Amino acid sequence: MIIQKNFARRVEDIEETFNLLSFILKIESHKNTPLIHTESNSELYVTQEMQCALKAEFLILLYNIVESTICDCLNTLYDSIADENLTFSDLSQEMRNMWRTSLKRSSNPNRLKTDLELKNFRVVFESLAINISGSLDLRKIFEVFSKHGCNLDEANRKKYAESFLIVKNKRNSLAHGNISFSECGSFYMLSDLQKLKEDILNGLHEIVSQIRKHISEQKYKV
Repeated sequence: MIIQKNFARRVEDIEETFNLLSFILKIESHKNTPLIHTESNSELYVTQEMQCALKAEFLILLYNIVESTICDCLNTLYDSIADENLTFSDLSQEMRNMWRTSLKRSSNPNRLKTDLELKNFRVVFESLAINISGSLDLRKIFEVFSKHGCNLDEANRKKYAESFLIVKNKRNSLAHGNISFSECGSFYMLSDLQKLKEDILNGLHEIVSQIRKHISEQKYKV
């Protein structure tokens, strides 16, 4: 599935960025020793502010993989319904509700029709049924998929929940200008970022696996 392919590529991006960040953070900025570009002989002095800003940017990257992965999961679910040419009556009650929600969000005139009138309508989601921009901590993710008829496994929810919440909140604080990048990054050591990374990636891996299973078993149908 495209979900797995995209997720694997994004995980690779995260790991490569973390490797670069690890290198930059090992530079002892107080020694005021520059990095030298051998071909141009230009110099770069890595400051503490640079290091802190990069740590904050890594938090943004972690939130981006959360939102992009959840969007992929939902769009793959919607595409599966469209590819099978399913009608309103073919779908589970949860997916019927979600399609109705998407019609309301786009002010589609069909939103006013009754279930009986929609019975033989081919279902196509033109956009996400739920607005998720900037809101995805683990609580919201579970809620989103529950509304789509997919109840995620609760086993590791508490284990990962705090990391998802931290990443979401810091992303929003940065996006809204409530805190500077250098100030935000100053609160985190490399080990803190590594834990956040591992929790986010492991949590998303479990979610992707469950959504793939949900789709392959066609649990979106009656």
